[in-house]
Amino acid sequence: MRRDKSRGKVTARTVHIEMRCRWEYLILAVLLLAVLAQMTEAAQANRARRRLRNGNVRKLATNRSQAVAKTARSRQAVRRGTSVAKKTSPSKASKTATPAKIQSKIVGGTTTTISTAPYLVQVRRGTSLCGGSLISTLWVLSAGHCVKGQTASSFLVRGGTTTLDGSDGVVRSVVFTAVAPRFTTTKMNMDASLLKLNETMTGTNIATISMGSFVPKAGSRVRIAGWGLTSEGGSTSRTLRATQITVVRQRVCSQDYGRLATITKYMFCARGKKKDSCSGDSGGAVTRDSTLLGIVSFGYGCARSGYPGVYTAVARIRTWANRIMSNN
Repeated sequence: MRRDKSRGKVTARTVHIEMRCRWEYLILAVLLLAVLAQMTEAAQANRARRRLRNGNVRKLATNRSQAVAKTARSRQAVRRGTSVAKKTSPSKASKTATPAKIQSKIVGGTTTTISTAPYLVQVRRGTSLCGGSLISTLWVLSAGHCVKGQTASSFLVRGGTTTLDGSDGVVRSVVFTAVAPRFTTTKMNMDASLLKLNETMTGTNIATISMGSFVPKAGSRVRIAGWGLTSEGGSTSRTLRATQITVVRQRVCSQDYGRLATITKYMFCARGKKKDSCSGDSGGAVTRDSTLLGIVSFGYGCARSGYPGVYTAVARIRTWANRIMSNN
């Protein structure tokens, strides 16, 4: 009987231990499931945060791209002569937002005769008018935007004349043209071109001018001349006009134009009080002491306060010009 009772007690104790182990295993399993659930929730939350961050990055990138595109479109429109609102100057609280154009460019000058600038010629294509400089008896240096995209045979060059109609001048046709390699109508960088005449240009009040080997310094005075508009939105001059303007610092010019135009090493800027080059003067000469230092390129409006005229630095394109003339 004792053995039977002892066996019963042993069996009951064994069953109790087994049941307690099963409960412990069950509790452990529940705890493990809870931990796994928490880990799953944390992973899902991290993925959600990454998706949100990536979405924000894409949104910022899109906004930045749109802003850059808007700026680029504005700059291209400005340089192509499309009407745009005048920019706000960073140095002043506000300026009147007035429609204007980047003139492909003599405002405030005085009438003169071709004898004071015998190197200056008219570059004509139909009714289109640009200026140019006779740098040899066969070659004319002008602006790239006057020539780019046009055939050589479409141009006529008239020299030795004071008047716009050129009735007293010498006319030559063009057999070859070249545009500076880095020039584009959007950036206006290296705005220069060469036109080769069908025969030498000589005669009364006709002379060549040498290309300068230096860029004029800020504060120096230079001379511009042409038959272009005498005021923004006005009419062309019937006779040659000229004026003196002052070269400004490159940094100041860059600040003045801001996002409207990029002022590069191939350019310099100059201004005068109510004096400037304007439409029709493009390609004309900027001189000092009978040396060709610049080519009329562009500007924001004509003689507008805060926006100097921009000119191609001849010293920067001189090597290219000499190479073209030697090879052609």
